[in-house]
Amino acid sequence: MDEFIAAIVSFPTVVFTVALLVVAGYWLLALLGGVGSDMLDAAAGKIDGAVDAMAGKVDGAIDAMAGKVDGAVDGATGKLEAVGGKVEGAAGGLSLLAAIGFGKAPATVVISMLVLFAWALSTFATLMLRDYGVAAMGVHVGIAFGAVVLAGMLTGLIAGALGEAFKRHRPIGRGELVGKLATITTGRVDERFGQANLHEDGANLIVDVRCATPNALVRHTRVVLVSYDAAAHYYMVEPFESKDSIARP
Repeated sequence: MDEFIAAIVSFPTVVFTVALLVVAGYWLLALLGGVGSDMLDAAAGKIDGAVDAMAGKVDGAIDAMAGKVDGAVDGATGKLEAVGGKVEGAAGGLSLLAAIGFGKAPATVVISMLVLFAWALSTFATLMLRDYGVAAMGVHVGIAFGAVVLAGMLTGLIAGALGEAFKRHRPIGRGELVGKLATITTGRVDERFGQANLHEDGANLIVDVRCATPNALVRHTRVVLVSYDAAAHYYMVEPFESKDSIARP
């Protein structure tokens, strides 16, 4: 027990021990309702936004460079290559964050796993080296670096596996249903009355529909949602004619 305590309060594990205490305190406050469990997800959102912005800048920079390369002197070409190297380096850093798991799972979960794994690996390596009497500073720095690298790999693998569980489903917009097929559920449909049923992303939706009269729409008739009236909250529909029905005399 004494060796374990000595290991977690000595360099390099003490760095991860402090980080682990912060993470444990955060989750304790989250359980008690003191903070929201998605407090750090804003950081993940900024990372995703930064990745998209960087991608846009990279494309713009490449297009601008392509136009200037023909008339550029050797010195200007060297500067453009240096700028391209910096852009690629920044994009590579953002890609590294994505590889660790940011964007696949909530930032709070990713950071917690990263800290926990790094602490466990560093503690194990420190205890092993104590048994062999190794105490060189360079070795301890290597332990810290190796623990972070391995923890990042483990975190990325687990975050990728859990990504589907943490996937956020965007609500279906009413306007997005235009063009979908539905089935009339009422005995008639006119300019003031009518409802239809449709299936979208596994959900069974009941929507208000309208159609100009006269029409042949009755219960179980297949229709197409052709437009949506956002003010009145209903869809204009038209009868759906399949190829088979059109081919019949």
